[in-house]
Amino acid sequence: MMKIQVKFLTILYEKTKTLKAEIELPEGSTLLELIKKIDSNIYQGFSKLILDCNNKVREKFLVMINGRSIDFLEGINTRLRDGDEVTFLPHCGIA
Repeated sequence: MMKIQVKFLTILYEKTKTLKAEIELPEGSTLLELIKKIDSNIYQGFSKLILDCNNKVREKFLVMINGRSIDFLEGINTRLRDGDEVTFLPHCGIA
């Protein structure tokens, strides 16, 4: 198992009522699997909030892994590693 540090900023904090969480996932899990785990452990409906019907992050949100946008990684299929920090936040100026 690996531990992922998760942060929810601004409007996502308001929805989840959680600023930071540590989530355990099996080794080799992807960002999509993390989002599904957030659905079951923190805020039911999180995946519907953050993802569109094609399982892509909605344009109004930004997801960063260790400070890098997933746009420059493998998107929703980015594999996570033990100790990674994943931050969910709206793009600047979007509420």
